[in-house]
Parts: sequence; C-alpha cells; structure tokens
Amino acid sequence: MLEGYGSSYTVLHRNVLFSCTLRGKFRRILDETHNPIAVGDRIKFTKLDEKSGVIEELLPRSNKISRPTKWGPLKERIIAANVDQIVAVVSTKEPSLKTGLIDRMLLVAEREYVRSVICINKIDLIKKEDIRTEIETYKNLRYCVHIVSAKTGEGVDELRNTLKGKFSVFLGQSGVGKSAVLNALQPGLNLKVREISEYSGKGKHTTSYVASVPCDFGGVIADTPGFRDFGLWGIEKEDAGGLFREFRRYAGKCKFSPCFHIHEPDCAVKDAYKRGAIAASRYENYVRIYESFDEKDSTFM
Repeated sequence: MLEGYGSSYTVLHRNVLFSCTLRGKFRRILDETHNPIAVGDRIKFTKLDEKSGVIEELLPRSNKISRPTKWGPLKERIIAANVDQIVAVVSTKEPSLKTGLIDRMLLVAEREYVRSVICINKIDLIKKEDIRTEIETYKNLRYCVHIVSAKTGEGVDELRNTLKGKFSVFLGQSGVGKSAVLNALQPGLNLKVREISEYSGKGKHTTSYVASVPCDFGGVIADTPGFRDFGLWGIEKEDAGGLFREFRRYAGKCKFSPCFHIHEPDCAVKDAYKRGAIAASRYENYVRIYESFDEKDSTFM
C-alpha cells in the first residue's frame, strides 16, 4: 500500500495503481486502531475495474512503526509497516537539535528491531564542531548518522547511498526540513516546504498524511507529517531501559532485579553514567522518558 487518505487507499499491483476502499469487516478494527491499513502493508484485494478495488485481507507484518493519536479517543496510529529503517530527521537550528526527540524515535525502532538512521539537517546554519558531542554520542552507539544541508546539498549523496534499495520512514519534528531533504534526494519531486512560524518559533505541518515516495536511486521513502511531540505507543515504562542499547551491557549487574536505574542503590547503569561510560544526555533523556509515563498525557510527550 502506497498511501491512505480518509477511506481511500492507493495500492500498487504489478506497476499499476489502484484506488481501493476497505471491506466492511475492517470497520470493527477501527475501535482499537486509528488506521487498520498503513503505508507499506501488503494486502489482498479484489479488482472492481482497471483502476479501483476493495481490500479484502491484510497480510502478516514484519514490523510496524506507531504512535498514539492525539485527538479524540486514544488509539494506535500506525505510521508505516514492513519497514527496513527509520530516518530520524532533526535540525541544528530553527528548530534546535533535541536529543530527547531523537531518543524517543530510536526507542520505537529498537522495539521493532528496525535499523535507525539519524539525519541532522541544516548544517549550513552552524559549525559542525558545535554539535560534535551529539554526533559522537550516537556514532559511538553504532547508530548511522548523516550530517546534511538540504539547502547546499552537503551530505545528500551519502544519505542517498544509505537509503538505496530500502523502505525508509522519515520521522521528524515540524520544521526540521523533511520535505526539503526529500526534494534534495529526489530532484523534481517538488514537495511543498514551509518556513518556521515567526510567532511560535516552531515548525508548521506541511505533509498532512503518510505517503510513499519511490526514488530514482532505488529506494522508497515514507514521508510523514511533522510533529511537535513524539508519543510512544506499545512501550511500557518498565521496558524503556532495555531499549537504550548502551544500558544492555549492564543487564544483570545491578543489585536489584528488576532495576529501573532511577532511585535504586548499587545500580550498574547509574554507576556507568556517573563515571562517563554512558553519555549524560542519554541517561537524562531516559529519566525524562521514564518519568513521563506517570504524567498526564505522557504518551504525547
């Protein structure tokens, strides 16, 4: 499935696009899930004519990337399914680099065993040295990090090589330049780009729904709406520590089991943080994420 908007779904079958609707049996799934079919899903459908059809069956997924709905009843919103990698897009300025948002996106990828790529856009606005600590933190954890400028083209070719032959999902805060990066990756795409709001200093939403972008270099990218805050779905606070990959090397070494690495004494993770073996930003982001589960509307943090 290439894209879905409202009750209409665009399905690619043997290089032909079909506009499809859902069979009625999918309606009951809407009580729990905002969208029963998502970009990247493999389905079975019945042709009605040469351009339209009805989706009959959803085939098993290898993974799914989800977040909670923000408006109305709390439901799962599936961003994409059967994903090869997520690309966490952030910017150096306007809006500023937020490692807390990066770590939230990485948690979702870790939970689904999906490869993560970090794309830091707008490097033309600062000196690379200004974010060297952040870059090294994630590279030391063996995350793939690309430093790019959609404006000047710096780093775009290297990012394109990472995306080649993969189904990648672009996630990012509004205003970081996801659409601009996609335009740089795929010349002629001409996705709409908006500036940062002068009133709030935050990004405006440009993409309003998830859509697949087939690229000439052989990859497919799911372009997603920007967000202000990235909510976590399907992750319990007790699981969060195990999704920080540098915490895993200390598994079983804490005095208490389970250990949540917050207030417990003789905690191997806290000891590693104090002696600098775990980056301060990563541990502090973990604590914020853990504590946010007890806050009202924590899933939207």
